[in-house]
Amino acid sequence: MMKCTSASRRAERFPFRSLQVLPVLFCLLVPGTGHAQPRTNRSDIAIKQIGIVNGPSVRIRRDPSSGNLYILQNNGIIRRVDLGTADTASFTTVYQSSDHGLGAPLGMAFGLDGTIYLVGNDSTGVIGTARIVKGARDIAGSDHRTWSLLAETVPFPYGNVYNHRMSGIVVNLHGDSLYVNSGAATDHGELRDGNREVGLTSVILKLPVNGQNITLPDNRDSLRSLGYLLAEGNRNTFDFAYAGNGDLFGVDNSGDRDDPDEMNWIREGHHYGFPWRMGQDNTPQQFTPYAPKSDPLLNSHAWGGGNLYATFSNDPGYPHPPDSVTFTDPVLSHGPDADKFRDTLTGTVKDASDLGLTIPTFTSHRSPDGIVFDRDSVLAGDLMGGAFVICLATGVPLTALGDDSQDLLHVALTKVGDHYEAQVTKLVTGFNSPLGIELVGNKLFVMETGLEAFNPAPKLWEIVLPKKAVTSVNHQQELLNTFALLQNYPNPFNPATAITFSVPVNGPVQLSVYSVLGQPVRTLLSGNVAAGSHTVQWDGNDSRGRPVGSGTYFYRFSSPSGYTATMRMILLR
Repeated sequence: MMKCTSASRRAERFPFRSLQVLPVLFCLLVPGTGHAQPRTNRSDIAIKQIGIVNGPSVRIRRDPSSGNLYILQNNGIIRRVDLGTADTASFTTVYQSSDHGLGAPLGMAFGLDGTIYLVGNDSTGVIGTARIVKGARDIAGSDHRTWSLLAETVPFPYGNVYNHRMSGIVVNLHGDSLYVNSGAATDHGELRDGNREVGLTSVILKLPVNGQNITLPDNRDSLRSLGYLLAEGNRNTFDFAYAGNGDLFGVDNSGDRDDPDEMNWIREGHHYGFPWRMGQDNTPQQFTPYAPKSDPLLNSHAWGGGNLYATFSNDPGYPHPPDSVTFTDPVLSHGPDADKFRDTLTGTVKDASDLGLTIPTFTSHRSPDGIVFDRDSVLAGDLMGGAFVICLATGVPLTALGDDSQDLLHVALTKVGDHYEAQVTKLVTGFNSPLGIELVGNKLFVMETGLEAFNPAPKLWEIVLPKKAVTSVNHQQELLNTFALLQNYPNPFNPATAITFSVPVNGPVQLSVYSVLGQPVRTLLSGNVAAGSHTVQWDGNDSRGRPVGSGTYFYRFSSPSGYTATMRMILLR
């Protein structure tokens, strides 16, 4: 899915390549490494295999309107995951290419109302098109849908070697726009098949969910003027996820140099540096002369599109970076895991956290391909509110950096001014090509892929994570002795929901509802309450008694003691 470039602390990943008729993942996987049961060194995490998925599986996603899980296959088939009472799964085919019209889809997302959005690409050639379709439910709760074309690109050169194409897709929190990744056509902006990066590559698009038959031009300025450009300078943001505070993050992989793979805070109008920069490393081809065999970050075993020293060569025609553009930095990781890098001057492999340094963001060539957040803070302890990232690849360029992959990382983020920093910890190791991830409550589902021959029986794993204590009888007295704000129930909800909080002493408190933009919607409570547990209802109306629209909202509880807490809820009309 992705390929990486290198700089002073990372390694390479894999792109989508055309293999026969399907764009598939080409990764430097090591066959015969004895994948068995994934393992963790934490006693509060349980791992169980619950099913075998089909080989070309690329995504697993939850429909928020029904609670069902669905798996997208690269051959166009979508299967519903039917979970049994004994934590086993069976699979029911509900859609195929003849329904939605995509032959090789790579991305899937759900709207709050259960509408499915898919993105797919032509399967062959240097020049091709990408399409985004949607399937709206005919009947609430059913799998009967009406499919329509939302947008289609004009033919554009998306590459036949580093052909990342369109993949990651997410519905924004307002529910009115789709954000779609269109990856790079090159490793690092080199000239390939007569082209470098073009208007429709290395961008994140912004499309209205109610769009119909939109034509997307291969021109960056036109995309911007039409309002279809969210961000640019990403190499291949294969997956997106929202944090509990409403900030959007994406995981990106570098090319064949040892430049760090990135996790980025995605914001409209920002440029993330590619092809001139990856993992805060400057692409050396923009500075001539460039001698690839003397490049300390270029491993001689790197793929290089099949011809390493043709892909990496002196390039006097390499374009200059855009004027008056400030590149946005990735998340900075403090480790302690996935933080190996290669010194840009000496080529020596180092561990950033051992040296008290940060790395932006992961060891090169890990290929971070899936991300989810504990958005409702249902998990316990150090896992609460954090991100979970799966990394797909392994191979010589990664092991040469003293790291391995095919694992699950926990990323604990802290906002520092206008950027984020993170603690990154390995939670589970030993997967075989993990590519899909979804979190439902405290159960994390990790789906392997068989797009490469090294995994003939890709598995679906259920990982049970420790859950935050609830207000059961056993915990009631402990709760009453502290300030606490609980997750609303039900969530999602329609038309009303209940919010429970507790206070240890008599005194004033305030409980208010806000939009995702931070605008006040309604104050539910402002005044004195007695010590103990209290429940407040919200009927989905604003302060003037008018029904608010479907979407994500936040409720904030505060007291003069200094205690504040904010949680997220979803209203479905």
